[in-house]
Amino acid sequence: MQRYQPISKRIFLIAFLFLCAFQNILAREYKNIQVVMGAMASPVEKKIAALLAARLTETGYAHVSLSTETALSQDTPSALLIYLGMAAHHNGIRNLMKIKRIPELTTLDPGQEGFLVKSVSEGTRAILLAIGKDDRGCLYAVGEILRKAVFKDNSLQIPDDLNVRSAPAFEIRGTQFGQSHIAKNLAKVRPWTDEETQRVILDYALAGANIFSTPPGKMFDFIKSFGLMTLGEFNPNEAPEVTDPAWAATESIGRPGYVCLSVPEAREHILKKCEKRFSKEPAYDFIQFKGGDGGGCECDLCKPYGLKFITLSEQLAGIIHKYHPGTRLYFTNQKFNNEDDNAIFAYLREKPRNWLWAWGYGPGSDATSWQPGHRQNHRMDLFQYPGFGPYGLYPLEIIRQMPPQHKLLYFNEITHWKYAQHAYIQMYPRADKNGDLPPPWSHEIYERRPDQALTMVYNRLTFYAWPRYYHRVFNDLMRYGAGDVTHSSGHHDHFNQWMWQRLLWSPRQTVEAVMHDYCTTWFGPAAAPEMGKAIFQLEENLEEKKEIPISKKEGINRYYTLVKSAGLKIPASQMKKDWLWRMYMQKGALDLYTKLNVRQQLSAQSKIEETIRKSAVAGLSVKKIDEMLSLINMDAESQEMVKLRLEATKLSDESNANFGERNDGIYNLKHDFIGLGWVRRQLERARLAKAEERKQLLNMIVSYEDPGEGGYYDNLGTANDAPHVESGYPYDHGQPYVAQMLSESNRPSQRSMHFTQDEDQGVTLRYTELDTTAAYKIRFTLVRPWYQERYAERMNQKSESIYANDVLIAENVELPLQMSDFFTFDIPSEAVKSGEVVIRFERNANVAHGSRISREQWRNSGGWGTMVSEAWLLKVKK
Repeated sequence: MQRYQPISKRIFLIAFLFLCAFQNILAREYKNIQVVMGAMASPVEKKIAALLAARLTETGYAHVSLSTETALSQDTPSALLIYLGMAAHHNGIRNLMKIKRIPELTTLDPGQEGFLVKSVSEGTRAILLAIGKDDRGCLYAVGEILRKAVFKDNSLQIPDDLNVRSAPAFEIRGTQFGQSHIAKNLAKVRPWTDEETQRVILDYALAGANIFSTPPGKMFDFIKSFGLMTLGEFNPNEAPEVTDPAWAATESIGRPGYVCLSVPEAREHILKKCEKRFSKEPAYDFIQFKGGDGGGCECDLCKPYGLKFITLSEQLAGIIHKYHPGTRLYFTNQKFNNEDDNAIFAYLREKPRNWLWAWGYGPGSDATSWQPGHRQNHRMDLFQYPGFGPYGLYPLEIIRQMPPQHKLLYFNEITHWKYAQHAYIQMYPRADKNGDLPPPWSHEIYERRPDQALTMVYNRLTFYAWPRYYHRVFNDLMRYGAGDVTHSSGHHDHFNQWMWQRLLWSPRQTVEAVMHDYCTTWFGPAAAPEMGKAIFQLEENLEEKKEIPISKKEGINRYYTLVKSAGLKIPASQMKKDWLWRMYMQKGALDLYTKLNVRQQLSAQSKIEETIRKSAVAGLSVKKIDEMLSLINMDAESQEMVKLRLEATKLSDESNANFGERNDGIYNLKHDFIGLGWVRRQLERARLAKAEERKQLLNMIVSYEDPGEGGYYDNLGTANDAPHVESGYPYDHGQPYVAQMLSESNRPSQRSMHFTQDEDQGVTLRYTELDTTAAYKIRFTLVRPWYQERYAERMNQKSESIYANDVLIAENVELPLQMSDFFTFDIPSEAVKSGEVVIRFERNANVAHGSRISREQWRNSGGWGTMVSEAWLLKVKK
C-alpha cells in the first residue's frame, strides 16, 4: 500500500520562496498613521478600530493615532489614513466608494463576514480602505492589514496595490483556548493574565475565527464585545454530583461521574440540572450536547444508547430554547457505535426535528477509522470504494443519511501529536468487538508512528506543528461540513490552529501559501523563508523512520540551524518579546539534545559489544564486566549536550516570562532510549554466572536476534518483522501511552508486543519446513504492563498457557510486571515430526469470561488475554 505522500518537496520550496520573494515589491513606507472610524461607528467597530491602533502602536515602528472622521486632522498629509468600518456607518468610505466606483459589499460579493482592504488615494493623501460587510468583516479586515503590513526601521510598509476582497468559505470557524494542564503542571508555566488570554482569542479571530468555546464570565463578555460568537456545552448524562449507585451509568471504561438515562430519576435530575443552569446563564450562540469522551452507558436498558441520548437532548433543547430561543444546538456522537448512530438517523428521519441545527463530528465519531478511544464497531460496508480515503467516508455517509435541513459540524482534534483522532496512532489498531480491522488500503494512517525517542521526552500536549498532514486531513474532511470548532487543549498547537482558521477562510490554499502567511505574520518577511522550511522539517523529524533512526536524522540538525538563522533576521525590537520563535528554538535544542543522548547511549552499547567480541567470552573477568558496567551512565552529558540544555533552559525561561509558554521536554530529558538497562541487567547476571552460563548471557548482548542455524526470530509489535505470526495484533495499551506502563530498561523490541483480547484464539505463530530429525526449543520475551488505578481493578490477567500443536508446553506462565524476561521451553519431538509446528497462547480461564458489560469495559480499557513480545525458535544440536 503506497502511503500518503505530499507533493514534491522541491516544488514546495520553489513555490514558498516565490511567495516570499515577491511580497511587497511595490510598497510605501509610512511613519504616521491615522486609524479613522466612521461618524456612526457601532460599539463593535470602535473596539476593532482601537484594536488596530493598539496592534500598530505596539510595534513601535510608527506613530499611530485613532480618530473619527469628524475629528480627522488635516495637518498630516504624509500620513496613511486607514478608513475602517462598515460603509453605512462611515461617510468617508461611502464617498470614496462612489468616487472610485467600488462596488458595495454584498452577501455574495464578497460574502457574509467579508471585507475589502484596498489602497486608494485622494489628492495627495494615501488612504487604506478597510471596509467590513458587517461587524466581524471589519475585524477580519484588520487581520488582513496586519498580515500584509511590514514593519521596517521606524515605519510601516503597506503595498501600494493592496486590493483584497474576501469572505470566509465556512460559516463556523472556531476553537477552544487556554493553557493546558500539561503546560501548568509539567512545563511549570506562569498563568496567563486576562490580557494575554484576550490576545490569544483575538489572534485566532484576526486569522478568521468567529466562535470560541467558553463558559460565562469575563472572557465570554470579551468575545461578545467584538461581535464574535460563543459556544457552550452540556453532556446529557454527566453528573459527578450524583452519589446514588443505582443511578450510575456503566460507562465504556468504567469511569464514575455519569448516570444511566434509563433510570427515570437520573433522567429527571439531568433535566432539572439543565433548567437550573440555563435559566441563569447568558445566551450562547451555539450549545453542543456532548456525546462524551466515553461518557455513554453500556447497560442493556440503554441500548441503543444513541436513541436515549438524542431523545433526552430534544427535551434539553426545549428547556434551553425556553430561555434562549436563538441558540443553535448540535450534538456529537463521540464513541457511539453503529447501532447508536443508526438509531439517531432513524430518529431524525421520523419527522422534522427543528430544535437541532447540526450533527457534530469529533474524536471517536468516525466509523471508518480505528482511532484511540476505541469505537466498538465500524461501518465495514463503506470500505468497498475508497473515495477520498478513510477520513472522508463516514462524513459523506452522515450527510447521506440525515435530512437536508441538518448540517455537519466538526469538532476536529488537532491538539495532540500522538494517540489522538488525527495524530500518530502510536500502536497498530486492535480488532473491534466484531473482530474487524481496517482494510489494507487504509493502513497508511496507522503506519505513521512517532519517533520512539521523541515520544519518551514529550507529552501528548507538547509544542509541535503538522502542516502537510493536517492540510491533507482538512481537505479530506471539510468538504462535507459547515465548519469546525476545533478541539484544542492548550496553546502548544499554535500553528495547527492558526492554519485551520486560515483554511476555513480559504480552503483551496496550498500548504506552502498558508505557511508563507503564518511565517510572515509571526516572524516577518526576512525570517519567513527559513522558518517555513524549518516547520516543514519539524513535521518530518517527528515521524519514526525505520531506515533513518533519530541518531541519523540530519533533519534534526537542519531544523535547529534554520530556526537559529531565522532568529537573526527578526528585528531586535520584535525579538525581545517573541515568545513563539523561542518555542520553535527550544524544540530544536531539545530535539538535538535527545539525538545526541541517543547517540551517546548507542556508543556505550557499541563499546560494550566490542569488548565482548574481542574477548575470550567465557573467560571475561569480573573486573572486565565491571568496566563495561561503568560505561552505562544515564546522567552523562557531553559538552554539546550541556550547551544545548542550557540554551533550551534560557529560552524556556524567556518564553515563560514573555507569554507563559515553555516546552515540557525541558524537565523530561533523562531516559533509557535504547534499553541499556537490559544490558546492565545482563552484565550483572553474567558477573554472578559461571563459565558456559556467563558465555550465553554475554553472547546474547552481541547477537540478540540471532536464533542460530536453522532457527527463527520474530519481533512482535507494530511495524516489526514477525513473519511467523498468524493470529494477534500489536498491543496498543488501551489508553494514552503512560511512561510507567513498561520499564524503559526493556530493549525497544521488548517494549512492543502482539496480543489478543477475549478471542478464543490467542497469539499464534506457525513454523514450517522444520527438520523432522532435530530437536527444538522455543524462547519468548514476556512482559505485562502496569495499569493506572482507574483501570487496574478489572485487570486480572497475569498469566497465560502455551501450546505446541495442541500439546501443553507451559501452563499459567506468569508474565513479569513492567520489566521483561526470557522463558524457554522444549518442544515435544512429536510436535515437529510433520515438519510444521504451531505455537499457540491461551488466556487464563478466569480472564474475559464475565458479563457482556464487564468484558466490554475490560476490552475498552486495554484488557489482554494473551501477550508476547519476541519469539526465538531454536534448533538444538544433538
